[in-house]
Amino acid sequence: MLATRNPDGPPRPGRRRRLLAVAGLAAALVAPASPAGAAPPPQAASGTTAQAAAGGSSQAARGTAPATAAAVSGIAPAAAVSGIAPAAAADGFASVSALGQNGTTGGAGGPVVTVTTTAQFLDHIARPGPYVIQVAGTITLPTGANDGMWNVASDKTIVGLGDDATLSGGGLNIGLPVDDDVTSPPANAVHNIIIRNLHLTGATDDLINVQMFSHHIWIDHNEFSNGDDGAVDIKRGSDFVTVSWNHFHDHDKTLLLGHDEDAGPQDIGRLRVTYHHNFFDRSDQRNPRVRFSALAHVYNNHYNDNSYGVASTYDAAVLMENNYFYSVNNPGRVDFSGDLGRIVERGNILVACNHPIETRGTVPDPRAYYPYTLDPAASVPTIVPAGAGPGKTTTPATSALATSALVAPAAAGPDGFAAVNALGQNGTTGGAGGPTVTATNAADFLEHIDTVGPLVIQVTGRIAITSKQGVRPNKTIVGVGNAEITGGGLDFYRSYNVIVRNINFTNAEDDAINVGQNSHHIWIDHNRFSGAVDGSVDIVRGADYVTVSWNHFDHADKSMLIGHSDGSASTDVGRLKVSIHHNFFDNSRQRHPRVRFGEPVHVYNNYFLGNALYGVASTENAGVLVEGNYFRDVPYPMWSASGYADSGPGRAVQRHNVYVGSGTPETNGTVVEPRTYYPYTLDPAADVPALVLAGAGTGRI
Repeated sequence: MLATRNPDGPPRPGRRRRLLAVAGLAAALVAPASPAGAAPPPQAASGTTAQAAAGGSSQAARGTAPATAAAVSGIAPAAAVSGIAPAAAADGFASVSALGQNGTTGGAGGPVVTVTTTAQFLDHIARPGPYVIQVAGTITLPTGANDGMWNVASDKTIVGLGDDATLSGGGLNIGLPVDDDVTSPPANAVHNIIIRNLHLTGATDDLINVQMFSHHIWIDHNEFSNGDDGAVDIKRGSDFVTVSWNHFHDHDKTLLLGHDEDAGPQDIGRLRVTYHHNFFDRSDQRNPRVRFSALAHVYNNHYNDNSYGVASTYDAAVLMENNYFYSVNNPGRVDFSGDLGRIVERGNILVACNHPIETRGTVPDPRAYYPYTLDPAASVPTIVPAGAGPGKTTTPATSALATSALVAPAAAGPDGFAAVNALGQNGTTGGAGGPTVTATNAADFLEHIDTVGPLVIQVTGRIAITSKQGVRPNKTIVGVGNAEITGGGLDFYRSYNVIVRNINFTNAEDDAINVGQNSHHIWIDHNRFSGAVDGSVDIVRGADYVTVSWNHFDHADKSMLIGHSDGSASTDVGRLKVSIHHNFFDNSRQRHPRVRFGEPVHVYNNYFLGNALYGVASTENAGVLVEGNYFRDVPYPMWSASGYADSGPGRAVQRHNVYVGSGTPETNGTVVEPRTYYPYTLDPAADVPALVLAGAGTGRI
């Protein structure tokens, strides 16, 4: 049985949040594009089952590009993370001054109207002259005689109000009727159109079609799903287009650039398109599929579970840089159903992909047309889901959540159980008071973690080890920059007072972190875990007073085990007190956590997304409190009364969680209140996706 709480998406914001979003949009619309311790006795939590929620900058154009641009080669250095704040005006090819158009300004300078009905919408998009058309609510586009494709006239901004404005059932056509005999831009070509902040879904043809030499089009911060044909097709001589910060999901043929193999007379020397910071979220193919393009610039996009990413054919020129590909069969192809294309790739990250990116030839340099700044590819899986799609067209400073709430706290020390005074330890201080050393290679790193006494170990670069390595007490292990530990992991055996922060853990041959054998006061914070053969973080065999906070579990399998086995009662009962908060369980399959015997295990303010097997499992009489979390697309959010696998039932209380597209949580019994041990403040569950996406993982302390 599925929970019915707002099954079509996250809870809608309150009136104040919606007004702030509208105000931010209005400000963007009027600005035209710029061209140029011992524990006290426990208390019990009641078993409530309530499911309600608690409580790049503008880039100046450089004029028309030269006919011949320099060839791209080599690897560009990674730039600083720019974060999720979007441009207030078009960037990329849509910002270029060309074809008599000074960048893309849409309807700026024209009347601002708000439409709430189909008739109003269709009337205004077809009118001549500039208009800013604000869409409120859902507009259903009829199929009619044109298969549901409705023409948009030049000089229009079509922008959704709030985060739920929707165009459903039909699509937008930007361009004159098809005429194969026209091989150069006509004087009346459709141009200067902005489409932002909309959900487009359920079209009987394309969701957006750009054709017949249309130019200067900016498609930004939209969500595309369930169209019968293309999501955004750009073809037949169209030019100077930017597709940015969009979320594509539940769609097959996503982006077509170049109509077919016979369209060369219209397309050669044109089809210049920038695709950046888009989230290709299980969109199967054409991300994009390119023919003839003079330059398709594909950068800083996040690809998740696609058949293929980019296909370049018929001598199209494609530059792919600093994208992140996860579980993509073919990230980039030049040999694909037609004459060979050209691809230059640099700075991309491929994880769990079956093939490398195919490359061939040289391509023009986009900087001959416009300036741009790259985000590091390693930051893309966090930046793009946090910033792509509707409802995100204002910067964090002007959104409903304060900027300080959208970034991870640079805490001086831990919270949760790791902060409790117990077992002779006054909270968790790590290596404070000891010397600070830097490890740049495996030998130095292994020597430092095996040193007796307090030590702050700064990790830089990539540390390759082959197995779990023991960490002595009183250590802080903190990454500097994009630090990585790969191939092995960290092992805590009767260790205590250790902090691990800001590390990318990849491809561990067993566990990435194992906290065992009565280890205590461990703080695991702001790390990323990917590709461990066994657990990402296991807390077992009498371990106690642990906090796991603000981590990104990136497509992991077994994320977190608490309690080694059903036969571990003698070591675990009365221990395994763990706080788990503000983590991003990002399409990780199971164990978020899977608990035996521990109590209380406090799971709060985490974002559970697409967890195929389950979210939280309480077994063997464990006591787990699950509160203020956001579950999206999790078929089994919680197991308890039924046990799990061969383990007997546990106890679980849930309160103030949000369930979207998820099953009903299973609860059982009562649980010791965490406030018996420490104070804490819950964030509203409805805000958790934004908070966690902006704050969890590396690079945020």
